[in-house]
Formats: sequence, structure tokens, C-alpha cells
Amino acid sequence: MKDNPLYINPVFRREFAVEIARFNIQRGKLLAGVIIGIELLLLCINLLSRSVHTSYKFDWYVLMYMLMIIVTGIVWILLSHLEHTLDQGFINEKALNLTIITYITFIMTWGAVIALLDQALYGNIVVFLVNMLFASFLFYLKNTHIIIPQLIATLVLVVGLPYFQPSSDILIGHYVNVSIFLVFVWLLARTNYANYVRNFLNHKLIEEKSILLAQINNNLVSEIQSRKQAQHELEVANEQLMAISSLDYLTGIPNRRKLDDFLEEQWNTALKEQFPLSIMMIDIDFFKLYNDTNGHIAGDRCLQAVAGVLNRCIREGKDFVARYGGEEFLFVVTGMNKEETMVLGEKLRVEVEALCLEHHISSISTYITISLGINCLIPTSKDLLPDAIGRADQALYQAKRNGRNQVMLAK
Repeated sequence: MKDNPLYINPVFRREFAVEIARFNIQRGKLLAGVIIGIELLLLCINLLSRSVHTSYKFDWYVLMYMLMIIVTGIVWILLSHLEHTLDQGFINEKALNLTIITYITFIMTWGAVIALLDQALYGNIVVFLVNMLFASFLFYLKNTHIIIPQLIATLVLVVGLPYFQPSSDILIGHYVNVSIFLVFVWLLARTNYANYVRNFLNHKLIEEKSILLAQINNNLVSEIQSRKQAQHELEVANEQLMAISSLDYLTGIPNRRKLDDFLEEQWNTALKEQFPLSIMMIDIDFFKLYNDTNGHIAGDRCLQAVAGVLNRCIREGKDFVARYGGEEFLFVVTGMNKEETMVLGEKLRVEVEALCLEHHISSISTYITISLGINCLIPTSKDLLPDAIGRADQALYQAKRNGRNQVMLAK
């Protein structure tokens, strides 16, 4: 069955039944209205023609017109009732098919009877052919359903023709025309129904593909968003890793590697733009004695406290402080002359001593103190960064020789 191009998936059968039922009901009601109007007009014409054509008897025509009006009115009422139930969500497919097939059979048979009556007047079967064509084409029915009214109406015409048409030549012509026309209208009705089914199936296929494409698109959007989120998280993690890897694990300020990158960048900028660059080498006085006497935990806290003072004194985006190694720190100042740098160095020294970290073994103070060596210069192409750092270190050494707890400017 699934190989049949007109096979309808059970999932869609109710939807198809509702759609084709609504279509047949709408066409049936429209046809009923048109037929009643035409038959009323023909009935009036016949009634007026009785006095003109006294040689003809129109009683059968009047009877047939009235019969068509009555039956069509009943069918219109039935179709209206079926439409109402359909609007409420119920579909009586068998009742609808029976109503439409019965009505089509009546229309075609009625046309056959009129064609028999016309033999005495015109000798043609045009009414039969027109009725069969319109009734076959107007509704969407399976070929096994539409063939029933076609065969019944054709049988009525074929059996009745010899009684109404005396000419054997005309009779033979009618039989040939009816046979050919019967095959034609059956194929036409079959093609009409098949096209309707194909259009329905194509529409459902397009809907399925659209839903599938929408799902694929949503999945792609979700995948893209997930990848963007993962990429963002990875970038954040990398930034955090970079930040962690560039910080001293004990003091939380930048480490030697981060210092080297910053110094190189600032050295090249100062060399290009010719602004002052100051390097402060800072050492905690008698830290080894403090550490040995008070323990490593106290020593670590001392380093953290001093680092905190130094870090609070930097100017954001201009200065930089890092742990240089052991109890040594390096403070980089940009844009300050010698006098300003010396003032800053003295401030650092005073604030560290103000921490009041007791150092009873120190020979210069009862608290932790620092010594600072400063090298302030505007770099030239002849200067080298390692030499500049070395001069700051020499100034620090001189501060220590001079008694510690002081700021010394490199000469």
C-alpha cells in the first residue's frame, strides 16, 4: 500500500478526511443553490410555454424540474447539517459519502431521463452529457465511488433510448458517444481526485520538511550558542589561568615573569616617547632574622603585608609592583622625575614601618622596615634595561650599607 502514490499515512487520514469533506460540502451547497435557481427559471419558462406550444406536453418536464428542486433542497439541508457537525469537530464520513454519491446518482439519472424526453423534441442527449460531466468533476470522490452513479445513469439512458428514439442510426450514434464519454468522464474524475490527493500529500510533505528544517535550524542555533558559551568559558578560564600564572602565589601581586613583560614594554615605550622611567628595588630589612626567629608563617604574613602596602601605592595604569624574589620587590614608576620618585619612595618606607610589625632582633627599629634603591632615567638607545635594573640594585646595596631603612637614589 505504501508504494501507492495516493497512499495516505494513517497519521494524516483524519485531517485529509476533514479537508475533503469540507470541500465537497461547500461545493455541494453551491451546486444545490445554482441548480435550484436554474430549475425555478426553467419551471417558469415551461409554465409560460404551455399556452404557446400546445402541441407538446410539458407535464413530464414540469414534474422533473419540481423533483430536482425538492431533492436538491433536501440535499442542501443534509449538507448544512453535516457541515455543522464538522465544525463541531465530528465527521460522519460514511453519511457524507452516501449523501454525495446518492445526489450525484440522482443528478446523472435525472439528466438521463431528461435526455430520453428530449428524444421526441430534439433527438440529442446533451443534458445527460452535461450533467454527467459537471457531477463527475465537481466533487472529489474515489474512482470506485464515482463509477457507481456513472454506470447507473448510463444504464438508465441505454435501456430507455430504444423506447424514445425510433431512429436506429441516431440510436447507434448515441450508444457510441455515451460509451466514449463514460470512459472520458471516469478518467477525468479519477485524475481530478488523484491531483487533489497529490496536492494534499505534497502540502504535508512541505510541512514536514519545514518542521524538520526548523528543528535542524534550532539545533544549529543551540549548537552555535553552546559553542559560543563554551568558547567564552574557555576564554575566561584562559584569562583566569593567565592571571593566576602571572601572580605570586604568596603575596597576590605580579610575579617575576609578569614584571619582565611589563618592564620590557614600558622600556620600549619610554625609549620611543622619551618619558622618565624609575625602577625601585626594595628589600625588607633583616628579613632572614625575622623569619628564623618568628617562623615561616609569620614571615609569609610579613611579606603579604609589605606587598599590600606597595600595591596600594601604585597609580593604576602607570605604576607596577612585583615580587622580585625572596624578600625583594621591584616597583616601576612612569612619568615621574627624580624628586617625585624620591617622595614616593619615602612614602613607601614610612607606610611599611607604620604597619608596626614587631621585629625585636632588628638593629635599626623595633618594627619591620624596608630599604629602597632608585634608578630614575629617560632611556636612550645606549641604555640597556638590565643595566638600569642593576643600578637600582646597586643603590639598594648602598642604602643597606648606609644603615638601612632609607631611600637611596642611584648616581
